[in-house]
Amino acid sequence: MQHSRPTPRELFLTKEKQLTVFFYTSNLAKFLHARVVLDRSGLVLQHFRSKDDPYAEDYSLGKKALLERAIQEISSSVGAGSLFFVEDTSLRMESLSTPDEDFPGLAVKEWFARTSFDELDTALKQSGNDRRATVKSDVALHIPGLVHPVFFHGSTEGVVANTLPTFEENPRYPWLTPKSFNGWFIPNGCDKRLGEMSLEESWGQDFRTRCLEELISRLEEYTALLNISGPYYVRKASTESPQQLRLSALDPVSTALMVVGHTCAGKTTFGEYANHKHGLRFVEASSILGLIEDKLGIHNPQPFIAAKETLESHGPDVVARKILELYRQELERGFVISGFRTIEEIELIRDHFPNVRVAFVEASEKTRFQRHIERERIPAIHTLEEFRRRDQEQWSFGLLRVAEEFADAKIVNEGSLDDYYRKIDAIVSGIEDPSAHGVSTNVHPKHTVDENQLYRCLVALESSGRPLTCDEIEDRTREAGNTVRHNNANKVLKRVPELARRLELEGTRVRYEILNPGRAYVRLMKAYTPNC
Repeated sequence: MQHSRPTPRELFLTKEKQLTVFFYTSNLAKFLHARVVLDRSGLVLQHFRSKDDPYAEDYSLGKKALLERAIQEISSSVGAGSLFFVEDTSLRMESLSTPDEDFPGLAVKEWFARTSFDELDTALKQSGNDRRATVKSDVALHIPGLVHPVFFHGSTEGVVANTLPTFEENPRYPWLTPKSFNGWFIPNGCDKRLGEMSLEESWGQDFRTRCLEELISRLEEYTALLNISGPYYVRKASTESPQQLRLSALDPVSTALMVVGHTCAGKTTFGEYANHKHGLRFVEASSILGLIEDKLGIHNPQPFIAAKETLESHGPDVVARKILELYRQELERGFVISGFRTIEEIELIRDHFPNVRVAFVEASEKTRFQRHIERERIPAIHTLEEFRRRDQEQWSFGLLRVAEEFADAKIVNEGSLDDYYRKIDAIVSGIEDPSAHGVSTNVHPKHTVDENQLYRCLVALESSGRPLTCDEIEDRTREAGNTVRHNNANKVLKRVPELARRLELEGTRVRYEILNPGRAYVRLMKAYTPNC
C-alpha cells in the first residue's frame, strides 16, 4: 500500500492575506483530526469550544438539510461574519441498508454506542455475511455573504472485520482508535483496520481526511482570490479570538528549537507535541523538501535520489531558505523545526535566530527499527539491512554524523511516550525535571576546540587550500599549537567521508580533501566558540 505524505500549500504560507477558518464541533478527537490535516497544508484551524453540540442533529432532515440547519443555528448564535465549517459522519452497511436509505446512516454515533461487535457480526451473518461498508464524511462551509453553504464529501469503501480489534488507541492521533467504527473497518485494498494504521498509512484511506482535503483545495482557491489587488479581502487578524481553543498558556516568543536525529528517533513526535502542548509552530523539513520537489518537478521514486538532486542543484540550505521564506513571521513567535539533514541548514537558521537551540534525539537502532516496523512509515523498507542503508543515506548529507557536536541538549528516547513527553517538556521549558531521565542540557560543545581533533584536522585542510597527507596534517596542527598525530588524523577523517574526501591513488600516500560540508562544520564550530 502506498503511503501519502502531505506537503504544505505555498499560498497559505506566502500570501499577505490569509483566511481564518473555524471548525464548530464538540468532538475533540474530530477537531484534532481536522487540525492535523489543515496544519500540514499550512492552514491554522481555530476551534469553537462547546460543552454541548453547537447545533441540534435532526437526522430525519437528511444530510444536506441537517448541515444547512446547523450552519443557520451557529450563524444566529455567533454571527454570520466568520468563515466556519461543520462536519457530519455517516455509515452505510450494505447488507443492512436499502437502495434509498443508509443504515445506520447519520445516526452512526448513537448506533455504535449501543451496538456490540457480536451483535453486528450476527446481523451481518444473518443477512448473507455481506460485510461491505462505506464510511462517509460531509462538510458544510459557511462563507459570509452566501445564502447557502458550500458542501464537500469524502468516503471510503471497505468491509467490516471478522473479529474484534486488539490494538491500542494511538495517543497522538485519537481518531485512530479501536473505540470507534474505525476499529471495525478495513478499507478496500488494505490488510489493516483504519484505526490501527499509522497517520501516514491512514492519510490516503481516511474518509474524513479525503473530505478535508477537498475543503483545503477550495480554501486554497479562495486564498488566491483574496490576494488579488483590490478592496475585497480581510487581513489576517493579529490577535486571537477569545473563542479560539488555546492548548497552552505558555508564551513561546523566545523558544526556538531545531530537532535532529536518525529515522524513527522521535523528531516528528517532538515537534507535534511541542506544537500541541506549548503552542510552538512546528515545521517538518521533509514536508518542505517535498513542496520544493513538487514545484521543481522532481519526482524520482527513490526519495534519497530526489533529495540529493534537489540539494545539489539548489544548494544544501535550500530547505532552510524555503522555511524562512514561508514561515518568517510565525517563526518569530517560537518554533520547532525537525529533520534537517545538512550542516548548512543549521548554520542558516542560527544566523537568523541566534538563540536557537539544537536538540539531538537519540534511540538505539533496535528501538528505531521496531518503531519503523510498527508504524510502517517508510513502506519500501522491510529489513534491518534496508533500514541501515537508510541511515547511511541520511549520513551522506553531512549533518547526522556530527550532529551531537552542535547539540545544546540531548534526549535518549527509549521509554514510553509519556516519559518522552516529560523530556520534551524539560527541553522546551528549560526547567529540569528529576523524573525525566535521559535528558542532558548544556552539553555543547561536546568537545572543546582544543580537544576536537576533527575540527583541528579540517581547519588544517581548509587553510592549506589543497589535499594533505596525514603527516602534513600532523605538521600543520603542530604549527597551530595542538598536534593531531598522523594516525589519529586518519581515524577521525575516515569516519566522516561527507566532510572530507579520502583520495587514494596507486603509488601515492593517502590524502584528504575538505568538502563544503566540512567547511560548514568549521564555520559553525567557530560560531559556537567565537574565540577558537
